[in-house]
Amino acid sequence: MRILQKIGLLTAFIAATALYVPSALANKPTTPLEQQLVNKFAEAKYSKKGADTCLMCHKKSQSVMAIFNTPHGDTNEGPMAGLQCEACHGPQGKHKGKNEPMLTFGDELSVEGRNSVCESCHSQEHTPFHDQACSDCHNIHQTQIEVKQPQAQCASCHSQQDSAQFKRSTHLDNLTCGDCHNPHEEVPLSVNDTCYSCHAEKRGPALWEHSPVTEDCTTCHNPHGSVNDNLLNSRAPQLCQSCHYQAGHPGDVHNSLNGFTQGQSCMNCHSKIHGSNHPSGHLFEK
Repeated sequence: MRILQKIGLLTAFIAATALYVPSALANKPTTPLEQQLVNKFAEAKYSKKGADTCLMCHKKSQSVMAIFNTPHGDTNEGPMAGLQCEACHGPQGKHKGKNEPMLTFGDELSVEGRNSVCESCHSQEHTPFHDQACSDCHNIHQTQIEVKQPQAQCASCHSQQDSAQFKRSTHLDNLTCGDCHNPHEEVPLSVNDTCYSCHAEKRGPALWEHSPVTEDCTTCHNPHGSVNDNLLNSRAPQLCQSCHYQAGHPGDVHNSLNGFTQGQSCMNCHSKIHGSNHPSGHLFEK
């Protein structure tokens, strides 16, 4: 199988990139393996036949061959248009025969080291979030580079948030994690701006504003799910009294079966709790 027929083009590309070493590996190798990989990148002993050399041993592996059904396997652009397999896994060096290690994106390499390889192409598009490696969520040999089940992928770390889908009220019955979160954003949107992308009617400014609404929606709501209606952190009047304890009402209203506790509780009167534009709406009653 000839991946790149014009060997001269491959040779020229190798010459142009021979001194490239992923920055994180070059700056501070933390293990003997990383140091060995740094040395391999510096020596730049790439195979003259590119992927054809790799496939002499690896062509029977379905997981390896699957890359040719992805954008990373496009021979007109991306890694396969240049250094091919070695663009990501490093120079072949003495790997063939002597089995010198290659970069495999496993746990034996630091997160920073693995990400430095991806960032050599993708640095202009996104920055890995927190301390996760790109390869923790993505496998470029998959038919689809993006994970096929993003909800399950997120749940592998965020199990508490994922369990909220089984609660009485939840966002996870019709939304996925990616509808609110972008794991590649270095500076994500504020909580309120994220909520307003769907709940624009709650966005101010209003003549009379309720501070929890303008400051942080999660003061009252759990966006993933809650055992209470409307994703509330707790039921009214307890939720309201966490800030407004005994404010204008008897202190035992939560023990009484009356208008303070039945139906919508506090919202029986204070129905415009997200803000009011009425001239007399300072108590959010109209």
